[in-house]
Amino acid sequence: MRELSNSIKKLVVWPLAGFVVVCLLLTYWQVVAAPQLNKAEQNNRSERMRRRVQPGRLLTSDGLVILDAREGAEGWERAYSDSEAFCHLTGYNSRSGLQKTLSEVLYAQGRYAHVWEDILHGRQVGNDIHLTINSKLQQRAHRLMRGKRGAVIAMDPRDGALLALYSAPTYDAATITKSEEAYNVFTYDPAKPEINRPLQGMYAPGSVLKIFTAAAAIDVGVADPGKKLHCAGVERIAGTLVRCRKAAGHGDLTLRRALADSCNVAFAKLGDELGPDRFRSYVKKFHLLDAADLPLPTSTGRMADFKGFKGDMQLVEASFGQGATLITPLSIARLTATLARGGEVVQPYLVDHVETPAATRLPSSQGKELGRAVSPETAQAVAGMMRSVVEHGTGGVADIRGVQVAAKTGSAQNPSGDPHAWFTCFAPYDEPVVVVTVLVENGGSGARTAGPIAVEILRAALETTG
Repeated sequence: MRELSNSIKKLVVWPLAGFVVVCLLLTYWQVVAAPQLNKAEQNNRSERMRRRVQPGRLLTSDGLVILDAREGAEGWERAYSDSEAFCHLTGYNSRSGLQKTLSEVLYAQGRYAHVWEDILHGRQVGNDIHLTINSKLQQRAHRLMRGKRGAVIAMDPRDGALLALYSAPTYDAATITKSEEAYNVFTYDPAKPEINRPLQGMYAPGSVLKIFTAAAAIDVGVADPGKKLHCAGVERIAGTLVRCRKAAGHGDLTLRRALADSCNVAFAKLGDELGPDRFRSYVKKFHLLDAADLPLPTSTGRMADFKGFKGDMQLVEASFGQGATLITPLSIARLTATLARGGEVVQPYLVDHVETPAATRLPSSQGKELGRAVSPETAQAVAGMMRSVVEHGTGGVADIRGVQVAAKTGSAQNPSGDPHAWFTCFAPYDEPVVVVTVLVENGGSGARTAGPIAVEILRAALETTG
């Protein structure tokens, strides 16, 4: 009888143990490992599900469909229009670009689902997304940046709408996933076309950051456009040797002329007088290092903390955009927009609205104000100095007949070759409607390389908005 009892116990224990093991395995795969499995490149279950849904489209503000869909043998497939001009917006598959970050909208999932509309259509249909991007500006940027590396941004400073967001070099989104060879060529390209340079590129801002230093100094009261300064060409300031672009120096000059002729020595002295605490305070007020709240990956800027025995030296270098400072082109565009709109910081935005298959318009989170960086009087003073850059300084390339432009040029030293070329501007000066920021990697002179590109985009944008 005892032997029979032991046999029954064994018969019960082993199935029970197996049941426990199965439960543990299911828990691991369904809970612990699920997120990793869902993201795995080999897992195409979600892709197969997507192919059964007619996905929504991406459209520019002027109606060009840059991402469409067509029905193939294996379900719905993506179709691209002028893919190289818009590739960093659309991405090249469902795991890149706006196809990834706005997939819920495009495939009508979650809070963007519309069951009754799907019943009426007889199938599941996604939502269309209307962007703020103007196709003509984006395509013009593509033509102007051919053979170069860098970024072009056009923005409406009144509300933060991004009119152009272009990165070079580009890629053909339609062909990358056609073969393993094509994908490998793209992945290992030394030019790194996958980087969305306006949002992810990290660059020393060089002289374009001088508009920030001037704004901070004027706002706290240590300077005004007429402040007297002196430049000897090469001077030691706070322990670091600062060289002006003019070897013989500018001599005595005002802050207005220092910005117009981009004097490093004058701005190094201004930053030293401003001090690290006040400098850091205005970095925060301008949201200078903050990543933009956009549905695309965006980098956060970097700057020295100005602490320790090298703190004063780091501050001096940062005052004219060099040293450890690295920020994105979008940060410079937002800085320029802040000064153009009277000192209020605005959050840039990319999505204008979402449209369901039944033509119901869903609002999007458009640009919102992030707070005041400087007073209206300070912003006006710096804007006036930027106007002098065009009239009497390094930004003469932006002297457009019939419209007053305010601008700042920049040539930023970097360890990877020739200086990066910068140009940032807004117009019209008295009632700004467009901000344009251009960066050309290793382009040398901002006025000669980035300036003409910015002016062409500015002209086209003014025609579009006017």
